[in-house]
Amino acid sequence: MNLVRLAAAVVLGVGIASPVLAAPSLPEGWQSTLNRDNPLVGKIWAVDRKAFVTPEEMAADIGSARFVLAGETHDNPDHHRLQAWILSALAEGGRKPAVVFEMIPADKAAALKDYLASDPRDASGMGTALAWEKRGWPAWSMYRPIAEAALAAHLPMAAGDLSRDTLKRFRSEGLAALGERTAKHWGLETPLSPAGLETLKQDLREGHCDLLPEPALDAMVPVQRARDASLAEGLLSNATRDGAVLIAGRGHVRRDMAAPWYLRAREPGASIRIVAMVEAEDGETSPADYLPAPELYDYLWFTPKAERSDKCAELKEQFGKKK
Repeated sequence: MNLVRLAAAVVLGVGIASPVLAAPSLPEGWQSTLNRDNPLVGKIWAVDRKAFVTPEEMAADIGSARFVLAGETHDNPDHHRLQAWILSALAEGGRKPAVVFEMIPADKAAALKDYLASDPRDASGMGTALAWEKRGWPAWSMYRPIAEAALAAHLPMAAGDLSRDTLKRFRSEGLAALGERTAKHWGLETPLSPAGLETLKQDLREGHCDLLPEPALDAMVPVQRARDASLAEGLLSNATRDGAVLIAGRGHVRRDMAAPWYLRAREPGASIRIVAMVEAEDGETSPADYLPAPELYDYLWFTPKAERSDKCAELKEQFGKKK
């Protein structure tokens, strides 16, 4: 069943004030397999309105924002198909924003530019040109729909993350790896709130399966903050007159501590919309179940869950072998 019809059917009668715009068709069916029967799958939850909305209604709203941040689970192919839809919807609404990728570091910016100059209509070889999978990202075939949507709409694409060399030096040098002027300009000298800092540490803790000691977590905080600030810089420095879209992991688009935090600090008046792609969990059927804090995102777009191995079990085994 077409996902536009599915989403529209489940929210019949629920409207919002923004005008409804025509939008491209969503992909047929789901590629992820788990929890497809969760009643949230296919629905979009508008957080501030506490109501389900259609894709067209969401497109009308985000189409007026200077910055749109689309958060994903990296290995869920449906999330990337929906991110591609967002780009197409913005383009069909007459906008030409830049597309900034967390997955492309600054040291691959030249390779991206060279590829786009040589193959401006073909996304098939872009993953190879950027050493996508060699750098640890899921298969390029998952992300290819995003690049195809950008190329079809003639949207510029740009790197968002810190270079590998900078990240390496950052772990030993801290803010000095960026330089004092850059660190200050990006807002890294401004501390997060105590709540924001603890939330960031908890995210890092859970992301490493509670296996890291506190000193290791403390050392990772400034690195993560620098990456979020780099993503905000990518949006600001690459924005066209129609702004920019960020393609990134959902943790990087949290309003309370991640890229939007730095974006807001540097351009307070900018309009920002955050769409979080969310995997439906077994037995969790209320949108509130997926919001650890209020106002983190503007929209939750629910999809089935991707099948994956137990990463924590694998990590524990690696830690055991090291011991």
